[in-house]
Amino acid sequence: MINKKKNILFALLVMIMSAVTGTLFADVVVITNRTTDIDSLTAKEVKLLYLQKKKTFPNGVVAIVGDQPSDSDVRDEFNKKVLKKSSKKIKRYWSKRIFSGKGVPPKVIGKDEEMKKWVANTPNSLGYIDAKSLDNSVKVILRP
Repeated sequence: MINKKKNILFALLVMIMSAVTGTLFADVVVITNRTTDIDSLTAKEVKLLYLQKKKTFPNGVVAIVGDQPSDSDVRDEFNKKVLKKSSKKIKRYWSKRIFSGKGVPPKVIGKDEEMKKWVANTPNSLGYIDAKSLDNSVKVILRP
């Protein structure tokens, strides 16, 4: 009887952990407006745009970059997968850039639905969302 209870508790724990892990690790996609004359970017190109080390797409058009709020799991995954930095390091990076007058971070647009709407309505924009939120209103240019 005790073993049966342990097995049930273990199974419940595994299910809870699976559910939590699934929400913590978003499948991030980088998106742009459907009219943007770019079909794909590398993770390095996206990183340079988000860190303002580059301001234009490879075709020379100025990219308008949007960010998700700091409490977003999707933002954390984007920072890890694309920017290759923790959210804490990104915050430090922008603090230094702002203090030295070298730039300001991308405008915070909102979470997936707000980001998708903004990108769909903003030519030459660049944003990111969880792949689960993807629809045909925007164009995917990177799946890191």
